[in-house]
Amino acid sequence: MEFAIKGKSFCIWSKKRILYTICFFLFCLIDQRTKTGSGLDGAIETFRNMVGVLMAVIIMSHYKWEEVMAHKIPYVIWTVIGLTAGILFIALGQPLAYYVNGRVMVGLDVLLFGYVAIHTVISVLIEKKYPKLNKRMLGLWAVMMLLMIFSKSDYIWPWCYFIMFGCFYLTDFTAEEQEDMYQGIMNGVILAFFAFQGYCCVFRPYDQVRYIGIYNNCNLNGLFYLEVLAAIFGKILYVTKENKHKFWRVYYWLGAGVVYSFLFMTIGRTAWMVSFVLGLIFLGFYQSEKRKKQYIRNGLLLVLCVCVMFPLTFSMTRYLPAVFHHPVWFWGEWSEDKVHSWDPWNSEKYVDIDELLETAVGRTTEITNGIFGANPFTIKAFAAELQETASQEEQLQEMAVLKTEEEYTDPFLVRKTIYSHYLANLNLVGHTQSDQGFQLTYAYWIGHAHNIYLQFATDFGIPAAVCLIILCLVSIVKLVKCYYQKGRPVVAAVSIFVMLVPLLFGMLEYSWGSSALTMILLFLCWRQTLVYENEK
Repeated sequence: MEFAIKGKSFCIWSKKRILYTICFFLFCLIDQRTKTGSGLDGAIETFRNMVGVLMAVIIMSHYKWEEVMAHKIPYVIWTVIGLTAGILFIALGQPLAYYVNGRVMVGLDVLLFGYVAIHTVISVLIEKKYPKLNKRMLGLWAVMMLLMIFSKSDYIWPWCYFIMFGCFYLTDFTAEEQEDMYQGIMNGVILAFFAFQGYCCVFRPYDQVRYIGIYNNCNLNGLFYLEVLAAIFGKILYVTKENKHKFWRVYYWLGAGVVYSFLFMTIGRTAWMVSFVLGLIFLGFYQSEKRKKQYIRNGLLLVLCVCVMFPLTFSMTRYLPAVFHHPVWFWGEWSEDKVHSWDPWNSEKYVDIDELLETAVGRTTEITNGIFGANPFTIKAFAAELQETASQEEQLQEMAVLKTEEEYTDPFLVRKTIYSHYLANLNLVGHTQSDQGFQLTYAYWIGHAHNIYLQFATDFGIPAAVCLIILCLVSIVKLVKCYYQKGRPVVAAVSIFVMLVPLLFGMLEYSWGSSALTMILLFLCWRQTLVYENEK
């Protein structure tokens, strides 16, 4: 898109790239709000349902008005039906969805995806306009989704994702639109990083040694930083391949140093491991872009960027919130130990550099019961907050699998116990949410398998999990081949980085969820696997 000022033309992003950037920024916001909401005001439901609205906007951005008007009767009929049904649902649907804001978003979802479904059917069946798909991979994806839908699981999101991404995969986006979309992914995630950290520098004092940022759990925060790191690595490859101005190359290299610094501050071993793997893969791709055998030098350059940016990152995180004195807490965070508006800037409640370094070093050499981090999606803590009676405590102690301190402070025994429990209960058709979980200790309830593949098999059955594993492995292999055999397209590299985040992080920690940024981007990037072989 170009515009002129005093006769001079300036080229900026296309309108669609700007639209996609906004959409992916909002996906990041959805991820944050659904993971930190209280569940008492309908905000979680509203933001979770907003995923469908944004996906509809992305798909409909490809449509042309004359195509719609050529078959306008179905759209007119659906408008009448959709609006009527939506109004009735908003007015009378409280038994199905309690909060009115959540019902409004559901109504908007259904209305917009009605239009998308109509256009997709017309394009595919009547006009025969659809992308040249890899039919085997599409068939595998469809089988996986149908197994999820017809499993015993009581989740609704497989139905929604089947419709949303089925229409998305069948939309024949142009090469320019796909380029804009993947640039939008990178731009939107990086923009969200700036917005979120800017908010943290004003309202989120650094008073918990494992830095939680704009989330309420350090692992969730680390997972978001990994997506940002994936976007920045993609940007470095892009500006290098396109030979952009040196400023942008330096900017993104230093940006990678900033993100690694924040990842270090989360003191999450899983996040560290995944960021290390992403870094190695990035250096391999970057070496092929530069066409020079300088793998070690580039690795040292990345380390240098981290060393340069860490003091600035820590200082900004530690001292800027103290200037504003307006802490904001999310659900379940408030306590007397947190920094309050009346605490001085040098209060001992703030984390200092010595405490950070000591804890980080300790996490690499000594296992503590930090393995039980306060993740609302994994573990429910009872004893510390509810002050049970002696009989209740005895009952929980009886139910507990690990009964002694020596047992539940052994991380390997804890993981073995969790995995053994979930493996022993696997079947072909999955489980409902109420059929899962167990009492690990008298104070901790385990609510998920701490492994994305094992959890997938638990929720939807072993066949669905096998399909997921095959789909992921084949996708990564095909994308790597695409990168090296087809001129190193940046979209292939970005897809690899983005897909690896939940697939690696999820081996040990929570990385899924119907509105999670990781899962949305995983399904989006699967499109590259489904279409890249046959694209012109």
